[in-house]
Amino acid sequence: MSYAFGAQRSAQRSRTLRQGLMLATAGLASLACAQAHAQTASAGDSDVVTEIVVSATRRGDVSVQNTPLAITAFSGATLEKQGIATLQDLSKVDPSLTIQSYGASQTKVIIRGIQSNVGATSGIYLDETPLVGAQGGNILGDGKPGLRLYDLDHIEVLKGPQGTLFGASSMSGTLRVITTKPDLNDFGGRISVGAAALKGGNNYYDGNASLNVPIIADKLALRVTGWSESGGGFVDQTVNGVLHKNNNDAHVKGGRAILLFQPTDRLTITATATHQEIDVDGTQAWHTRTGPYNNPSPTIEFYRDNYNLYNVVGEYDLGFGTVTASSSYTNQRVVNPKDSTPTAQGFGLTGSTLFVPTAVFKDWVSELRFSSKWDSPFQIVAGGYYENSQSVYQTNSVVATSTGEALCYTFSECVAKGLHKPGRGNSLYEFGTNTKRSVGQYAVYAQADYTLSDSLTATVGLRYFKADIHDIITNLQTVFPDFIFGRVTTPSVTGDSRGSNDKPSYNVALMWKATPDISVYARAASGFRIGGVNTATSLAQQAGVVFPGTYNPDSLWNYELGVKSYWLDRKLFVDAAFYRIDWNGQQLSAQAPGAFAYTINAGKTEVNGVEVNSTFKPLPGLSLSGSVNYVDAKLASDLPADVMAAGTFGFTGDRVPLTPKWAMTFSAEYEADLTADVRGYAQAGVNYRGGSTTSFNNRNTYNTKLPAFYMINAKLGVRKDAWDLSLFGENLTDKAAYLGVVESLDGIRVFSPRPRTVGVRISSTF
Repeated sequence: MSYAFGAQRSAQRSRTLRQGLMLATAGLASLACAQAHAQTASAGDSDVVTEIVVSATRRGDVSVQNTPLAITAFSGATLEKQGIATLQDLSKVDPSLTIQSYGASQTKVIIRGIQSNVGATSGIYLDETPLVGAQGGNILGDGKPGLRLYDLDHIEVLKGPQGTLFGASSMSGTLRVITTKPDLNDFGGRISVGAAALKGGNNYYDGNASLNVPIIADKLALRVTGWSESGGGFVDQTVNGVLHKNNNDAHVKGGRAILLFQPTDRLTITATATHQEIDVDGTQAWHTRTGPYNNPSPTIEFYRDNYNLYNVVGEYDLGFGTVTASSSYTNQRVVNPKDSTPTAQGFGLTGSTLFVPTAVFKDWVSELRFSSKWDSPFQIVAGGYYENSQSVYQTNSVVATSTGEALCYTFSECVAKGLHKPGRGNSLYEFGTNTKRSVGQYAVYAQADYTLSDSLTATVGLRYFKADIHDIITNLQTVFPDFIFGRVTTPSVTGDSRGSNDKPSYNVALMWKATPDISVYARAASGFRIGGVNTATSLAQQAGVVFPGTYNPDSLWNYELGVKSYWLDRKLFVDAAFYRIDWNGQQLSAQAPGAFAYTINAGKTEVNGVEVNSTFKPLPGLSLSGSVNYVDAKLASDLPADVMAAGTFGFTGDRVPLTPKWAMTFSAEYEADLTADVRGYAQAGVNYRGGSTTSFNNRNTYNTKLPAFYMINAKLGVRKDAWDLSLFGENLTDKAAYLGVVESLDGIRVFSPRPRTVGVRISSTF
């Protein structure tokens, strides 16, 4: 596959406006067809706090209040009102989520201060499917695809280890995204289009639409959702004296189709297909030495991501329980060239150079589960899980042209074009490695609930997990001595390792319903994550840099006490959780001297925290919500001697990187009738994130401070019948917040949200 880029650049810029106009035109045409009798739900329709039911126990729907773990949930209507469209947006409504963002798609989800640079510490599920994707040392984030969050029933944030029911990757928590399912009888849908202007940036356009079509009444229905985004660039880049203004326009298009088949009252089959493409014109980060929104790199750093997910779920009601079978397949391709000119100069190379990480990822998941419905105080969920993932992660260094682009981006492409030649100065391909990883995961699990009395329920869960890992590292071209002395390397295997990890995970909880409005619970649970291989080892050895070739599994125990309560005739809901986490052998990022990031096992970490969430409806039409999150995550012992000998320093009491102590959100919404058939509303939200750092202390080669920041959003709108028209503002303080940082000899890159953005949105339900 060719990643040729230069000829497409001007066409992509001009299509931003065309796509925006097409979105607006199509949206207005569809809105004109909307049926006037449809109504939009509003927060002011109820004078009490509405309960949200969740399926976190995987044994039917229960209210958040009756779930024995720390959980926050947000309805689809709430997410839409708050403008939640991406994983990064979720931090606006739940401060317990620290979302490190690296542009249009790549993110790292951190819950309760548990974070790592390799592999996920938290799980994300789309309905029954775990969301996994391409990942490598230079493919940023934790491998979770940046799927857009449209047409959802609700989202659940499960805090603390969820390894019993949701797998080893859920060692710090699980984010569950529940889609809106097809309606077997009613035709309808929704459409929304928006346009916005950025301070100093390019205009931004987006649109999304959903359509529900009953095919056979009571038996078969289809629900289709689509979305598109275009524009919004705000990072300037100067390439060899040529200014590329607002270089990071993003073009996103995707869709989801769900087919629901219910041949009998007992059997339901759901098939889902999801596709998303992300295409970003240029660099998404700015450099600290040049200041906000300026990138001095002499090469073009575009981003391409193609993601597909297919899933089939069957549910059969046995009367005394339900059997659920799920199977899914994922594939993804990612390419993200990055400027590496300073690093290349360190190898003795001249000219502008691109370091090109690419990833091809495939994943198969199957699960079989039984959930009881016995007429008994004893209930159980039990099942088996299988996953097989295959990934090919390649890193290549290629010479860039004077325009900042390259004539080839991968090893096979450079060879096919005859650009991999002997002789320094003749070859455009400098060096590269290829890492092939296969992971087979198996698990069996069971979780039981026993009602001891009308007010007391005990929960016990166990999961046994095993993973077989096989890594093959192939050296495609050696910098020294081969490339430097004009020789083409014969590709050879420099690493072939196998490993196996297995460990049980536990969950024990006790829930006491003190009154109909107050629940108290205590919980202890463990989490576990597999180890792996540092893929940059062979390149580092070529440069004379030594660091650990592998890293080991890590595990933790989480202990918490929580209370969930309604007050003032259910006008006020408050839930609070107090927790402690003991984390052993945690996998954290380290930086070797030079340009090589790798993963270490950092010994012991202790985390103490408090989470408080509340919703208050003091007056008809007025809703107030607030959340406060405190996390004190520190090393409980010095880093191991071999880790510090490799150049990463951490001592007892040092704070864990990328984990702010304080995070808070507050939002307010007021709705009122303006006329007999027009309703007006106003809402505002404030999101505060405390400061953190990228390393343990200043003795490390890099330790960038992520300053604390406030983000303020607001919206004004009116609703009439099926129509909703609003004016919105995002990042009103125009803060160049540090959402993600990447450090190397090539510069300290900062990923920020869009500058102040003001726009208009029109939507309708029919």
